[in-house]
Amino acid sequence: MAIPPDAAAIHAADRARSAFEGRRPLTQGTDLAAGITAMGREALAEVPLLAARDGETASLGEGWRFAVLDDPEPEAVLFADRTVFVSRGALAALPGEPALRELFRAAATTFASGAFRPGTGGELAEQPLSLVLPVEPAPESPGEGAANRDRWLDLLDGLIFGHPAEYGVAEGPDLLLPRADVRISLSGSGAFEPLGRGVFRATRGGTPLGLMVREIPAAEAPDAATDEGAGGNGVAAHRYYLEDLSARLHATADCHGAEATFVEVFRVRGFTAVRGRFHPAANGEEAQGADGGSGGDRALEDCGEVPGVVAVSGPGAPAGLVALFRSQDSLVEVSLDCGRRRFGDCEALFLEVLGSADRLWDTPVPGPLRITAVTPGEGGSVRDALRRLASEGRMDAPLAAVEFLNRGWLDETLGPGERVFILSRSRPGSAPDAGGREP
Repeated sequence: MAIPPDAAAIHAADRARSAFEGRRPLTQGTDLAAGITAMGREALAEVPLLAARDGETASLGEGWRFAVLDDPEPEAVLFADRTVFVSRGALAALPGEPALRELFRAAATTFASGAFRPGTGGELAEQPLSLVLPVEPAPESPGEGAANRDRWLDLLDGLIFGHPAEYGVAEGPDLLLPRADVRISLSGSGAFEPLGRGVFRATRGGTPLGLMVREIPAAEAPDAATDEGAGGNGVAAHRYYLEDLSARLHATADCHGAEATFVEVFRVRGFTAVRGRFHPAANGEEAQGADGGSGGDRALEDCGEVPGVVAVSGPGAPAGLVALFRSQDSLVEVSLDCGRRRFGDCEALFLEVLGSADRLWDTPVPGPLRITAVTPGEGGSVRDALRRLASEGRMDAPLAAVEFLNRGWLDETLGPGERVFILSRSRPGSAPDAGGREP
């Protein structure tokens, strides 16, 4: 028997949802909204608890609203007023339409199973309720796979993937940070990959190099103008900035149970920055976290608002290298964990990357990374088609990320005209296709 939310829960949902929508923007696009709504209604029709009972004029399956949050993090939530929000990150994380329908059925079952009723203490459930995302591809009945896949490709075609371009663009060997007005480049076959908002790692041949670049927003960076006697852009402010950057390096080292040595100021193409080495503490002991783990493994927030991603692993461990640039609106941290490299080779790589730093000048920043449905043009499996597209340079993201998007049908054979997902960026000065597709 259905146990839907009572009037008090629905009233609470109205207030909670208004506040939620005030701080969580939605994606724009009528096609996406219409597609999500159609799939949601179809899924609700498959939930017996929502069906109308004898003597009822309406079922619990009516009056639902489905919306997509403009958020790269995978998330889905439910309110007692029959509103379901899924983020665009959740859509990218789902393995296909069957998984989305399963998510909507779970939301409906939660709604009609007493989840919003007062508990033993008489208190209403806090809203919204989080929903668990189905992450594994769902088995499909014969003949439904191709149709579901095609509709899913239409739904996600053109959807922004990951963080907006303002938080950084990884263009193969080049990393562009528009807010910081910084470009950093790798030589040879190196490439940058996004790890999170404003955080990137360097790889070579798909293998991580231990090199990280992180942009620290201005809100987290100290402002010399607020320091007495250090305001403006004069010598006092400049000296204050350098002292602050040096203090941050030392604080990062202390947090990770290490010592910062050879901290020095350097300049490169208009940037004034500091750099230094991290070494295990002189007493040969690592800093211990609250759980007894090493300080190098502590979460960043445990270290306060100082930057630092280099982990020091005890006596004899290789040094870590860190540099901090100050730009107009943010700090940029470049760090390298030497790992098993000879220190000379590690330092050479680090200095090479620092030496590549430059301002963007008039460099146009490409548009956001988008999920794009394309026709590979040849037969074979989806997996083989994706590898072929990658070798042809038709992807603007690592092959592993594209395979993840297609994981629900990687080993299926492509028929004539069938499409796959890739990740691509619109180029400055070129008008994007209306549907985001390639012929």
